Amino acid sequence: MKVFREYTTALKAGVSAAAVMLAVTPAAFANHHNDTAQTSVESPVHEANLQIEVDSRMAGAVQDLFIQEDFAELFGADATEGELMLARSAYAQRLFEPVWTYDGVDGLLEAVASVGRYGVVMSDEDRQRISILADRRFTGGDAADRARADILLTAEWFDLMARIGGPLENMGEATASQTNAPARSELVVLLERSGQGDVRSSAEHVAPQAAQFQMLQAELERYQMIEARGGWMAIPDADDALEPGMTDARVPALRERMIAEGYYTAGDLLERTTEFFAQNDAVEAETVSATTETTLTEEADSDLEAEAEAPDFNEWYITYDETLADAVEAFQEQHGLEIDGVLGPNTLEALNESVDSKVDRIRAAMDFWREQGDMGERFVWANVPSFTAEGWANNQREISMRAIFGLPSRATPIFSDEIEYAVANPRWYAPVSIVSRDKIPHMQEDPSYAARNGYTIVDRETGSTVAAETVDWYADNAGSRYQFIQAPGDNNALGELKIIFPNQHSVYLHGTPSVHLFERAQRAFSSGCVRLENPVDMAMWVAGDDFESMEDLREALDDSELRRVDFENHVPVHITYVTVTVAEDGHARFWRDVYNRENSIRMEERVAPLWEPQDEPAAEIAQMSSVAAGSL
Repeated sequence: MKVFREYTTALKAGVSAAAVMLAVTPAAFANHHNDTAQTSVESPVHEANLQIEVDSRMAGAVQDLFIQEDFAELFGADATEGELMLARSAYAQRLFEPVWTYDGVDGLLEAVASVGRYGVVMSDEDRQRISILADRRFTGGDAADRARADILLTAEWFDLMARIGGPLENMGEATASQTNAPARSELVVLLERSGQGDVRSSAEHVAPQAAQFQMLQAELERYQMIEARGGWMAIPDADDALEPGMTDARVPALRERMIAEGYYTAGDLLERTTEFFAQNDAVEAETVSATTETTLTEEADSDLEAEAEAPDFNEWYITYDETLADAVEAFQEQHGLEIDGVLGPNTLEALNESVDSKVDRIRAAMDFWREQGDMGERFVWANVPSFTAEGWANNQREISMRAIFGLPSRATPIFSDEIEYAVANPRWYAPVSIVSRDKIPHMQEDPSYAARNGYTIVDRETGSTVAAETVDWYADNAGSRYQFIQAPGDNNALGELKIIFPNQHSVYLHGTPSVHLFERAQRAFSSGCVRLENPVDMAMWVAGDDFESMEDLREALDDSELRRVDFENHVPVHITYVTVTVAEDGHARFWRDVYNRENSIRMEERVAPLWEPQDEPAAEIAQMSSVAAGSL
């Protein structure tokens, strides 16, 4: 390290006066407003800097690689134009001195070693390649070899930052200077700091700042610890569901499974064991009392009764008690299942997902936030697998409600848009697809269906209203020819309000008269739109401080008046498909892959053995209590 620092000091002292003069002029620093193309100012600056005469061997070797255009090949075919431009900027601004110091290389290697905390998986081959480059940076055979290694390390840095933070297109903007110096590209600044040893803070800076991503990081660490401890084994299947109060040889395996993921603790097990001992002690005391206070005949009867009441370890240990049922209910809640404490097929399937599968799903969720990018300061987030719609502001969840999404056969599309307006007491113009699939069969059975449900039928060819009884509902073109318009009211399919973000999918947020469906854990029932449990609350949240729009909505709803209300501020809305989210309690929720899109849920292959009765239950209890106490 000392030798290296003395060497770099000598290099800096040898930089030519011409280079120094150019370095301190404003023209030496280009303002980079994006990283996709060089501006008319940047190109001449880079070209001028390429011609600077430098004195140090390393700077000269780096400059030669840039002049020869070899650096683009060094970056590889996957390098973007933006990355190449930023690399040019970084080296030109440094007058081609190497970016990577000893401290910087150490920091880069440490970042590579700890990249897993960001949900990134790097192969051994990638790690070895970077390690070799780090060594070549200082021990290469000549200056050209060491210069080439420095540029390759820079290319690896760009790749690492992209893996951690996702696409870097939006990070090429110029950053405001705290002095009178010209602004500089954010990524160039981070690269230079990394080269001096501060790679960790650069990684933190580029990593997604979304609260969900950061909470997923914590949960990833927790599940990786569970994985390192060996995870859990699958619970054996059975013909019948296991309900609280029942006895079953699978109960010990279920208990261990709950302990492994933290839903049931070793303390719970120790408490239950202590209760068992206390119950045994009470029976023994009762037996002694009966012996001293009764006749021989009465004593015999008392002993038999005491023996009958004495708790049996084998039965106790396989009883699905209330404490364990509470743990199962907590598990069901965090996995989008019916919360009933019953070990049925869906709950068993969720329990038997392997820990490595969950780790991979958390990583996939983190990848989503990398790819999604900035969602805005205020936005609506509707997530299909969790069946929720939420309003977020300044990285805080401010409103949340249950939602209904499309059937797997009519899946809700995944996209982002901006909310523009709301419609109070809307009419529903049934889409042709819904008319053909849903309404026509009803009309074929009973033409009075339309009137009973508040529909007006319009002939699209003439524009005239027609009587349902006069239409041939078996005609091939009936679904496309006749428009169904449902008037506002209690039965209106859109409820009392719809929130609109015009899009090619004709999807929006709205209410529903079928409020009972919100009680279901799995809520894929719509034809594609998103039904909200409390659409009015969501519309008011979207309005925010737009009090005029809020008042207009209230008046329209109170008067049952059809009215469009435009929002002053257009709030982004993101309809997503993420199967792992984190709740306010900091715990991950693992949702079912309702559309079978991720295809990544894997089952645990190791199956726990069924529990067998013990000949010496007292010794078994003592051992179990010891293990539980030791793990507290």
